[in-house]
Amino acid sequence: MSKILIAGGTGFVGKALISYLSGKGYELSVLSRNKLSGNENVNYYQWDIEKAYIDEEAFEDVDTIINMTGANIGEKRWTEKRKREVVDSRVNSIQLLYKYISENNFPIKTLISSSAVGYYGAITTDIVFDEASSKGNDFLGAVCSQWENAAKQFLGLGARVIILRKGVVVGKGGGMYQKMAPLAKRGINPAVGTGKQYMELIDMRDLTRLYDFLLTHPEISGIFNAVSSEHITMNELAKDFLSHFNKKTFLPNVPTFAIQLLFGEMATMLLNGSRVSNEKIKELGFKFHYETLAKSLENEA
Repeated sequence: MSKILIAGGTGFVGKALISYLSGKGYELSVLSRNKLSGNENVNYYQWDIEKAYIDEEAFEDVDTIINMTGANIGEKRWTEKRKREVVDSRVNSIQLLYKYISENNFPIKTLISSSAVGYYGAITTDIVFDEASSKGNDFLGAVCSQWENAAKQFLGLGARVIILRKGVVVGKGGGMYQKMAPLAKRGINPAVGTGKQYMELIDMRDLTRLYDFLLTHPEISGIFNAVSSEHITMNELAKDFLSHFNKKTFLPNVPTFAIQLLFGEMATMLLNGSRVSNEKIKELGFKFHYETLAKSLENEA
């Protein structure tokens, strides 16, 4: 079983993935800005992207890297400074990994790197995007394109490169659930804008299983959409959350102008969304256990 280096493993998804993979018996080295204590299968090593530093012991016996770095794109308004932080946190981290690996000839066989369905842009359209679709002509498309291009450098090292264009991750530990659930519990409508925009989702448990699937299928490489099969609109999503907590509401959606006033340019990410296909990864044998949001919520522990 390969030893895996995880970059960006201290966030919402990273913590879940570390727990899942270590439970499967994988030995993990995790890069963190702070000194953290590990356990039998998990060891933490320090790195500092701004200072271009990585503890080289983190690479010992590693042949696989999972990259999950990146500042939360929905955490703050998109000022020019914040936009640069969003891009740099994704691109510079991969550049630093590439520098250490290429200069030291570390024998990396596989890189699984993150991207997002934002690659296709923040638009609402009848198009169902697949991995061959063009990138969007907006900030989200530009971020994801630069993110993916940085990862593709590893092809030059002879590594197998996999890029996951993830949808919104659904899980109790944070993310969308943490924002939607408190509102739905109180019978408050969590939908925004017209409600007709699509929200492409993936259950956290399916996402962690997808990583395991890719690790155990060395013949697979390339770009994959990591989304469930359900194409759910914002209105349908709100109804599922309310139903999960046995609530109904007569409150209207938060209007578009209010979201634009509150979030500025970042509002485009909340008010728009299109359908994205997951057929490519399913054709290779991966089976989603949580194909709908309702099933995901129903089976939350």
